[in-house]
Order: sequence, then C-alpha cells, then structure tokens
Amino acid sequence: MDKPPTSEITWNHRDFRRTFRKQRKFQATSGEKYSSLNRAGERNSMSDTHINHDLSILTDDVACAKQLNARNVKILSTGGERGRGVFAARDFLPGEIVVIGLIDRMETVRTTNSFQLDWNVHALFHKPAVIVNHCCDPNLAIVPNRFGAYDFVAIQRISSGAEVTWNYATSEFECIGVSVCLCSSRNCRGSAGGFSTLPRDHPLLVSGFYAPYLKKTQGTFQERDRVA
Repeated sequence: MDKPPTSEITWNHRDFRRTFRKQRKFQATSGEKYSSLNRAGERNSMSDTHINHDLSILTDDVACAKQLNARNVKILSTGGERGRGVFAARDFLPGEIVVIGLIDRMETVRTTNSFQLDWNVHALFHKPAVIVNHCCDPNLAIVPNRFGAYDFVAIQRISSGAEVTWNYATSEFECIGVSVCLCSSRNCRGSAGGFSTLPRDHPLLVSGFYAPYLKKTQGTFQERDRVA
C-alpha cells in the first residue's frame, strides 16, 4: 500500500518560534497573570489583565480568555456538508494563539466531539474550540495550555475571514469524529484516522505539534506501530 501523501503544510519555523516566544515569554509562574503592551505602548485592562492587541496573549482568567476568543474568531456556516465552522475575525501570523481551549466537562469515554488529553482521558471543550473543523492540511496546531486544555496556534499566515482548522489526529490516538473527511485539501487522507495512522514524516509530527501524552512511552512510534 502506498504511503499516505505528506501534508503540504508550510510555515517558516523561525517566524513561528519567534512569534510564539513573544507570547509565552509573558507567562509567569503558576498563579500569576500574563501581561503585555499594545502596539502604541498603551496599557489596556480587561479583568485586571493587560492584553496585547497584536498578539492573543493567554491569561489565567477564564472570562478574559472567552473574550479573546470572541475577538479572534466567529462561528459561521461553512455553506456545505460540514455544517458550522470557525472563521478568523482578523489576520494572524504564524505562532499567534487563535483559539484558547477551555474545558467544559470531562467525558468518561471518547465521543465524536471530545478531545483526548491523556490515555483514557477525554474532555469536551467550550465553543469555539469544539466547533473547529478537521482538515488534513490545517492552518492551526495544538499546544497544551494552563487550563489543562489545548490552545490552537496559527502555523501559517491566516487572513481575516478564512476558516481555521486543525488535524484531529494530533490529539486523538483513534479518531471517531471524522469517518469520512470533507476537507477537500489536495492531500486529504479520506478520514481523520487518528494518530495511529499518521505517517512518521508528517510535518506536524516532525515539528512536535501533537498531544503531549502521545510523546510518552505509549506514544512512541515503536509503540504506535505495535498497537496499530
């Protein structure tokens, strides 16, 4: 059987790391706030936390995180079989946090809408994260956040009005949410498939953009190949 085509995801790793570090360098130790200055150098307060209006700085204030999500994206109809989707409300650079994931509730088993956080640990996220559609060539990648969920970070330039997507296989060892993929990307694999089906040279795996639990002993490629 031919190896699944390698994704066409392209981004400048240097630009991504530089932008992402700009956001993360404001992170303090546990319990402290994130803070930054806006482009004009003026401070803007939201729930006693200073927000950078160029970068979506994550805060440990859930209410503020929800406001940032509302400012960054909109939930709209895709106009097709995929139903609703999440669309950028402004332009984003590689490395910017587009959606902050927040846990709604824990699930006892994997569901079509749950996110896998660890082996046998699943959770449902609040909107808009739970609405973000799968794509085999996504413009977002997941990174763990301090809320115990995932943030969705731009891995390429995203224009205002564009749909934002991520690859479900980067968090789900086995994915039941997308049995038939409708992303229509040139390298569409036909279904999300799950981490166990991704080729080893997939750009998201090479770059380390997949759930941390998959990097543990059970998540090594040797174990993955044995389980698969």
